[in-house]
Amino acid sequence: MIKMVGSTSVFVEDQERAKAFYTEKLGMEVRVEAPLFPGSDRKWLEVVPPGAETVISLYVPDEQWSHFSQVVGKAQSLTLYVEGIHAFAETLRGRGVKILHGPEDQPWGTYMVIEDSEGNRLVLTASRADA
Repeated sequence: MIKMVGSTSVFVEDQERAKAFYTEKLGMEVRVEAPLFPGSDRKWLEVVPPGAETVISLYVPDEQWSHFSQVVGKAQSLTLYVEGIHAFAETLRGRGVKILHGPEDQPWGTYMVIEDSEGNRLVLTASRADA
C-alpha cells in the first residue's frame, strides 16, 4: 500500500541559487543536503515547507537525467498549497519574487504563478477557505 508522495523534483542549473530562493524567498527548510554519492562533488538537495512530509528535490540534470535539462526554466508540474495567498503574494513581492500571474480568484479557490531563481514557473494555490 502506498502511504504518501515522498518527493518531487524541480530541475535547476544552480543548486545554491535555487536553495537560497526556496529557503529565503519561499520560507522552506533544507531537509537533506549531502553528496550525491561517496566522493561526489554533486549533491542531493531536498527542501520542504515547514511541517510538510513531501519534499522537493532541487536537482541538476546530469548525463543520466540529461533529458530533464530541457525543462529547466520552464513550467514545472509542481503546485504549492498556500494559506492566505493574497498576503503571501505581498510577502513574495517584498522579497523580490517575480509573480507572473495573479493572485486570481476562481470559483474553486485562488491561484498565482511565480518564477523561481532558475526561471521555472510554479503554481501556488489556495482553497476558497484558505485564500
